[in-house]
Amino acid sequence: MAKLIIEDLVDWGKSFTDSNGNFYCGTTDEQKQTAIRVAKDSDLWIYLVDIHTRGSSEFKANGGLYPAHNLIKKDWYDLEKLGVGKGKTVSPELTDTFNELVNDLPSGLIVPRHVFFQDYDGEAEKKPAFSYKDVEDTFGVKKLNSESFLDGDIKYVINAKHMFNGSAIQSTEWMGYVKGAPTMEMNAFTLLKQKYGKGKDLIINHTGVVMGICIYQTASGVKQIFPDAEVNIIADGATHLIVPALGFGEEDTADLAIKKMCKQIGINYITSKEYLDRR
Repeated sequence: MAKLIIEDLVDWGKSFTDSNGNFYCGTTDEQKQTAIRVAKDSDLWIYLVDIHTRGSSEFKANGGLYPAHNLIKKDWYDLEKLGVGKGKTVSPELTDTFNELVNDLPSGLIVPRHVFFQDYDGEAEKKPAFSYKDVEDTFGVKKLNSESFLDGDIKYVINAKHMFNGSAIQSTEWMGYVKGAPTMEMNAFTLLKQKYGKGKDLIINHTGVVMGICIYQTASGVKQIFPDAEVNIIADGATHLIVPALGFGEEDTADLAIKKMCKQIGINYITSKEYLDRR
């Protein structure tokens, strides 16, 4: 069986990778173009993307670590109250450079059940923070049809998340039925697991932002789900978060650390040239 090439686009959104993004991480046009060169021959594209509400516990305005980012569209108002400057975007939409490539592909949206409850804090009333339609309206993409996806008809999946590890899910079964939320906890990877098992027929590449947080953690999770798959991080198609207060002050140090961490768990940390030369 021919290998299926999956491109995991990790947080390639406007908030993070465009220069006017409210949580711009320093992504360059060269990194975007490098990631595109690697991704062009992919069979399936999965956009792993944070989505949040105004009340997200991640935001500095709410006591968290990070600037406001990746808001669902219905919350794009009074942004100055969240510390968003004039002309800055909080959109989770895929950066235009990539959107040109996937815009015409058969697509679908999946929002894992736990994402609806990301800021649940023990309230007696268990209520989703938003609706599926809110997310569909944000991205302009309709809910994924699982059967079509497993049949190979869907080529581009927007997989909403809120955790650093985009492949992970959290148990919400103890909540029981909650009106407005999916009844099952699943994401693109749990669906693919049904078809590909341990993943011997998969090549899964990771590009995007940021290396030490979402890219590494997602790739690590993917390798655990598909231990027999070839799992790659494309070093020059991704952005390190170089912020001393958040751990790394120098890119060389960050690069070496991630390279060694990947080696420990069987992930290939390689350049685009190394990958494409093998293709």
